[in-house]
Amino acid sequence: MKSTCALPGFVMLLACFIAGHLLVGTAHAEVTFNVDTVTDQIDADTADGLCLTDTGDCSLRAAIMQANHLGGPDTAHIISIEGDSAETTVIDANGLDRVLKIGLNRTAVINKVTIRNGLVNDAGAGIQLHGTLTLIDSTVANNDGQSGGGIWVLNTGNLVAIRSNFNSNAAHYGGGGIYVSGRATIRDSSVTGNHSDYGGGLAVDEFATGSSSTRLYIYNSTISSNAVTGVGGGVYTNGKGYFINSTISGNYANGSGGGIWNSGQAWFYNASIIGNDASHDRNPPGGSGGGVYNYNGAGSRLVAVNSLIADNTILDSPTADDCNGVLEVYGWNLLADYSGCSFSGNGAAGRGLVSTNTIGPLADNGGPTLTHALLAGSEAIDTTTAQGCIDDTLALLATDQRGFVRIAGAKCDVGAYEFGAEDIVFRIGFD
Repeated sequence: MKSTCALPGFVMLLACFIAGHLLVGTAHAEVTFNVDTVTDQIDADTADGLCLTDTGDCSLRAAIMQANHLGGPDTAHIISIEGDSAETTVIDANGLDRVLKIGLNRTAVINKVTIRNGLVNDAGAGIQLHGTLTLIDSTVANNDGQSGGGIWVLNTGNLVAIRSNFNSNAAHYGGGGIYVSGRATIRDSSVTGNHSDYGGGLAVDEFATGSSSTRLYIYNSTISSNAVTGVGGGVYTNGKGYFINSTISGNYANGSGGGIWNSGQAWFYNASIIGNDASHDRNPPGGSGGGVYNYNGAGSRLVAVNSLIADNTILDSPTADDCNGVLEVYGWNLLADYSGCSFSGNGAAGRGLVSTNTIGPLADNGGPTLTHALLAGSEAIDTTTAQGCIDDTLALLATDQRGFVRIAGAKCDVGAYEFGAEDIVFRIGFD
């Protein structure tokens, strides 16, 4: 039976918590602790089952202490931290330490909460994840660590993020927003304005821990305006990454791979990789692959299916450089310039050219994340193959990145945006 209760190993290091509550209990009962103070105080007596500090308040630290005490170390636990909204419910480390640590074999749910201002000389300044975390309608922002400034997902960790934002986090090595050595699934979310040495938005690295089970899945999400001093402005993959109905836009790298740098295995299904820049600072040794860069190494694969790669540059200038290396193409993919690439898979039968003036800027075109609209007359409209638009399981995509219905015309469109599509909610009559 599923239960909501405490988990030993869930650690809050320094925080203030505003307008939220903590759900805890044993396998047979659920207990709710209502956090009613922003002060960071310990619980007066963890044996009494009450969240009370010496001043009679219930702080977040006291609630978690009680949660960790309930049931004992051998009980299966789930902890749930529920906020009123990410705007009003904030766990803030004030630049003094990590915000949260979730221990090995522990499970947590965080809903409508902001995790911010963690600062550590270690990995995972916002959240260090050894166990399992589901993050819903939440924000991870302004955290600063060695790797995984926002969240570090260890090889034992599993992150599921839904309608959440990872913004303005920093890492001195990899993964400004999120560093993944375990498993992560991100849906309807934004990874924006993060920076690091490599993988400004996201770094996927199975070789850092030797875990061959490392996986990153990105659905209906936008990775934008992230930056690196090295390679992989938006994404760095040295493991396995899957990008479905998603947008990588406006990221930059001083080295190669403004949008993505890959030496592992990366698959793109109806993705839009637009307006990224490599060799951004114009300093030697420079770089290439403004949109995508695929490292020429054993086992390295960069696969594109019905994806749009356009308006990417080098040297922060109009010099077109959509891709560098081998791009394995299936279905129908469109680029504005493919002079830096060679093609495998279906080769010339799987790729063509698109005019950049038929692609709109990154904007709110409906749905939970920003997208690039296709403009009338774009070569990306109604030009996919008979196979249609598919996801990583080869199932047909019912919607585009926004959640709008595919197919709107004769065939589905290339990239993450479906031209002329309707919002599926209103199509079924919801008002």
